[in-house]
Amino acid sequence: MAREGLADRPWYRPRVRHGTQAAILAVLLLAGVVLPASGSVPRDGPETAPNLKVAFFGDQSIGASAEAVLKLVADEGADMVIHLGDFGYGDETDPQTAIDWDAQVTNVLGDDFPYFGAAGNHDQGNWPTYQQLLEDRLALVSGASCSGDYGVMAACTYQGLFFILSAAGSDPNTPDHQPHIDYIQDQLARDDSIWSICAWHKNQKEMQVGEKIDEVGWGPYEACREGSAIIATGHEHSYSRTKTLSSIEERTLDPEWADPNMVRVGGGSTFVFVSGLGGFDIRHQARCLPATPPYGCDGEWATIDTSNQGANFGVLFITFHVDGDPHKGEGYFKNIDGGIIDTFTVVSQPTAGGETGPAGNGSSGPAAEGGGSNRAITIVVGSVAAVVAMVAFASVFWRRRRSES
Repeated sequence: MAREGLADRPWYRPRVRHGTQAAILAVLLLAGVVLPASGSVPRDGPETAPNLKVAFFGDQSIGASAEAVLKLVADEGADMVIHLGDFGYGDETDPQTAIDWDAQVTNVLGDDFPYFGAAGNHDQGNWPTYQQLLEDRLALVSGASCSGDYGVMAACTYQGLFFILSAAGSDPNTPDHQPHIDYIQDQLARDDSIWSICAWHKNQKEMQVGEKIDEVGWGPYEACREGSAIIATGHEHSYSRTKTLSSIEERTLDPEWADPNMVRVGGGSTFVFVSGLGGFDIRHQARCLPATPPYGCDGEWATIDTSNQGANFGVLFITFHVDGDPHKGEGYFKNIDGGIIDTFTVVSQPTAGGETGPAGNGSSGPAAEGGGSNRAITIVVGSVAAVVAMVAFASVFWRRRRSES
């Protein structure tokens, strides 16, 4: 006769000490409260100022075309500029090039206009001068702050917008430079602003439509995606914007956000754009042909504007906190001829997993609208439960110690 095992006896119950139960409960609760799921950094903290309009462009130079771009920024009523690298071109070792570039900005926008910039490859020979000029501008902007190595590894805030100014791929000229990746991950983990941006100059080959090679590495891109940040780049002298991507390295489209004119940031998804028509020159489309939608490659591109499409110099504008909704933004690319090349709605979702889907009216949807208060309740309840569990564990532990002594 086979021997009956303990687990087969109806009276048997595995004995787990109360202290162990409490410890397990505390660990599980803390894991749920403190550690967000991968790719779902909560972003339901500080709001931007209502209708905060940000101008994005890089690859500027000094001259009439660059001045026209700056005048467009002024005419469109932008509240700030995030310059995506390569400022003055010219003699890249002569400080006067940087000084002349700064004077060009001042002549059009003034010396105290909120103008922020990340270092590009053509800025390296003059970077100390550019950096000092940009820091001097920063000092004149009320309410703006940046920490770290400005334009290289810097985290900034202005009017509720959080943005990282990185030299990933440019300084040093090394793909997947681990300090850049670590810095991005750390800064995005520390901040929970509704809107966050990663801004740098260079690209990966698959994240532009010209002839650039892999120069950044996928690490910075994926760190920003996982940290729920928009990714803004220059370098390739054209304009292109992706659809919503749940993996950038694999160019995987978010199936719940397939509309090219409706993108989201959050829940492990984001979008990438190249805005490199700041005034220097205009390049052709070499990848992802044809030149008209639907484009080639993996279908990741929502809009492409190069010399193939008759592009002109211009600026991507994104206005955050629109229609009274702090989680909603509206973007458009406009050229210096007045042409609107791209328009889209962007939603910042504070929760993971695409719970709401794109709302028909372009808002963040009912789940996203209530996400902040619901999350606050969840965190409070979970935190209280975790504390109770830890107190129970401590009580049992010390009772047991006293009985043994």
